[in-house]
Amino acid sequence: MKYVIPLVLCTICLVLSGCVEKEILDDLYLETGKAYDYVSENKIRGTAVFPIYMPDKTIKNGFLSEEASSTQEVIEKIERKAQQPLVRGALDVVLIGEKLSEKGIIDIADSLQRDASVGARVFLIITEGEAGEVIQGNYGNRGNGIYLSNLIQHNINKRELPETNLHMFLYDYYQKGQSSYLPIVKKTDDGNVKITGIALLSYDQVVGKIPDEEMFFFKIMVDRIAEGSHVVKMGKNPKKPQKNVEASVTSLYSKQKITIDRQSSPVNVRIEVTIDGIIKEYTGELLGSKQMAAVEAQMKKDIEEKCLAMVKSFQEKGIDPLGIGQYQKHGVRGFDIKEWKKDIYPKADIKVKAKVKILEAGTVE
Repeated sequence: MKYVIPLVLCTICLVLSGCVEKEILDDLYLETGKAYDYVSENKIRGTAVFPIYMPDKTIKNGFLSEEASSTQEVIEKIERKAQQPLVRGALDVVLIGEKLSEKGIIDIADSLQRDASVGARVFLIITEGEAGEVIQGNYGNRGNGIYLSNLIQHNINKRELPETNLHMFLYDYYQKGQSSYLPIVKKTDDGNVKITGIALLSYDQVVGKIPDEEMFFFKIMVDRIAEGSHVVKMGKNPKKPQKNVEASVTSLYSKQKITIDRQSSPVNVRIEVTIDGIIKEYTGELLGSKQMAAVEAQMKKDIEEKCLAMVKSFQEKGIDPLGIGQYQKHGVRGFDIKEWKKDIYPKADIKVKAKVKILEAGTVE
């Protein structure tokens, strides 16, 4: 009897394994990227990119494009042109063209979240110009989808791009008192791709942009910086008037805190930003304690002025990427989102306070 049970289990496993449909990677198109563009009021264009593995072990980009009234119909039409099954389980990035992003992107995001083969961590990216033109480049040696995904992930980890993905976009979209934001990329004249800013959305429509030179100030208000750098401009060099003094503050660490006085009228909001870092490079003549204190003071001033101006522009546009409304909602019984958006948030008295600490100094140029 003790030999019968193992024998039965082995037989069952063999039978079941024979029922599983086998798929060979070389016989599939693994879609790693997708681009959607506006064509007309009832039509969009979808472009799929997938790697083709060549005999010499290099990777070539394959593209298929179709026009239809919905994302699902685009997929069906593209499938009819594919000589091999097109699967979306390896999808890394979805690019959305500039014109389509101004019309609304929730249909695309909703289609992605309903597809069980698509992961929640896929990156949604807004493009300057046509998304199809951006995705149909030739980037890196691992295929365009992986290249664009690595570009976004690197700038989240090491630079000034706040963390973002499909899951986070949908979470912000469905929250009361929170607005979404997504990265913006552009195809350059030399055939590469670069991040040019952050798109600001009202519901699912792009209504504004944070330019790349101000992304640092946006990130320290909505996310934490674990690495990265920021150049502080200190003005003219007294001994060399033709040369500017700059301090490169790097190995940054930041955190923020938002507090609200709900009883005041107008509502008082305080955004506190704390930053630690080291001076990696300084173009002045001497870098001592006095100069380090001056760098701290100038960086503090820059943060408070830039961040406050940015928040004021958010109030004017009626968007809330910092999620101030979320803080208000969690402390007010019977929170009325319409009243908050119409009467309270636009008039809120918002202040930004920064605390900058230079831990050490590096080289002097």
